[in-house]
Amino acid sequence: MKNLLFCLILCSFMHTIYAAPVAGNQNVAFQTGFFFSSEESEAQAAFQYFLDEVERDATLTYEEKYDKIQEFKIFADNLSPKVASYLTSLVIEETRSRIIDVLQNAGLDNSEVDGFLAGYEEAVLRVQNMNVEIAREMLFFVAELKIHRQYVYDFGIALGCPEKQLLRHDLCKLDVEQFEGYARYFRGGRQDEDKLAYLAAWELHQHEEHHHESYSKEGFDFDNFSEERLRNNMLESVADLLASSRQRGGGTLIDWLVNNYPKKHPHPRLLPFFEEALIKAHAFYLKSEENLDSVLRIFRGLPCWNHDVEEIFSKLKGAKSI
Repeated sequence: MKNLLFCLILCSFMHTIYAAPVAGNQNVAFQTGFFFSSEESEAQAAFQYFLDEVERDATLTYEEKYDKIQEFKIFADNLSPKVASYLTSLVIEETRSRIIDVLQNAGLDNSEVDGFLAGYEEAVLRVQNMNVEIAREMLFFVAELKIHRQYVYDFGIALGCPEKQLLRHDLCKLDVEQFEGYARYFRGGRQDEDKLAYLAAWELHQHEEHHHESYSKEGFDFDNFSEERLRNNMLESVADLLASSRQRGGGTLIDWLVNNYPKKHPHPRLLPFFEEALIKAHAFYLKSEENLDSVLRIFRGLPCWNHDVEEIFSKLKGAKSI
């Protein structure tokens, strides 16, 4: 029933455009050089503009991405209602296609794939006043998530985390209760009006993804985890941190580990395994710096251990033993 309703919504978008008269409106600020003979062709050209931009997105700094978001909003505001409606349907379906691609490469069975797709479709249906900008935020979020998952996989495999665990990394962000909150906040310019929904999604996310360093959910207990599971979770956690650093253009985790990590109140059983994973990743960083052709070159430029970090972990472990 959900799939049928989702398709009916898309069809209603399509019908509106195909039944519409030819428009003479052209967007001067974003003119692509094409002569638009119909709203359909104008929407197709606008859709191609989004596809081109989403491919460039990974190369931009945070500041450039913020500027682009403002550009996208101006672009969307200058579309006619009928063109915007058709473009929205194209972006929604493109996002669905990209989610299918992510899921097919995640080692899931058919029922799990169907479940995630149903979650996405329900998320679309729940959006109030769906428009081009919200649909674009969802598309860009999925594109960025795919890149992030690949980085986590590459770092995690090098560190020795089980492949099956890495293939499922962050898939819960596609769940209906998380997807819109993450997409709107992170790909909409981190607006205050979107923050509460994101924080609610984050609360669910950190409970479902065991690679995070601490949990605020009442009743969650790491004492029941085996050492193997804790070790694998912390390997994934370090891979996640390195992936995020790489996506921000490279840089060090050391400042975050010294100034922010202690504030997370990590569980005492996690500390030795997290420390072990960081030291291993730092050893790979050192090897990558010594040998530019090393298979570990993904770690280049990403130091994650020094005397200051070691002191932080000593203090944390000392405090937990009191």
